[in-house]
Amino acid sequence: MPALSGMLYCADCGAKLYQVRGKGWSHDKEYFVCASYRKQKGKCTSHQIKNIQVEEILLREIRKVTAFAKDHEDKFVDLVLKKKTIELNQVLRSQKKELDDSKDRIATLDSIVQNLYEDNLEGKISDQRFEKMAKAYDEEELSLQKRIAELEETITKLQEEELNVESFLKLVRKYTDIKELDPEIIRTFVDKIYVEQSEKVLGTNLKKQTIWIYWNLIGKIDI
Repeated sequence: MPALSGMLYCADCGAKLYQVRGKGWSHDKEYFVCASYRKQKGKCTSHQIKNIQVEEILLREIRKVTAFAKDHEDKFVDLVLKKKTIELNQVLRSQKKELDDSKDRIATLDSIVQNLYEDNLEGKISDQRFEKMAKAYDEEELSLQKRIAELEETITKLQEEELNVESFLKLVRKYTDIKELDPEIIRTFVDKIYVEQSEKVLGTNLKKQTIWIYWNLIGKIDI
């Protein structure tokens, strides 16, 4: 299996990047392109990037992150922990708000259905109308209850999740001096890579392109 196969994703649409190889091509000609763009022009932009460009960046970044982790373990752990805490708090805030909103909506629905029931008893709305409206509200409430269960499970997992910094450091200690890449090293350290569309540098004929590396065990980290 090629070293980067299945690891690159489009930063815009989230689709995997498709490996393009021609018969007789040398490695420096091989490139990746967004699968959505390849299947349907206009659905996304190409996000085209050469294999060797990704490999050069990966080697540099793997060497940088492992060197920093080796030489400054305490700082590295502190950096990852702070980043994870910020991310966790952001997700928890969002999830808890949706959870509270869903519970409030259920309380509102219960009140609406109770009023409908009373209106039906008093003859203000027909039995047929009552049944139709009550059914719709019941379905919405069931959907909300299901979502609440999902949110509560997600929040519990996030709060209990152990940070894997020490596990990452064990990998770092295993590889003392990385001179070149191979599939084992890439898959040991890298979870996935998101590739942005290239864009022209203002006032030049040059282009720049950003990729985001998500490391195994610790996610995206800036050294």
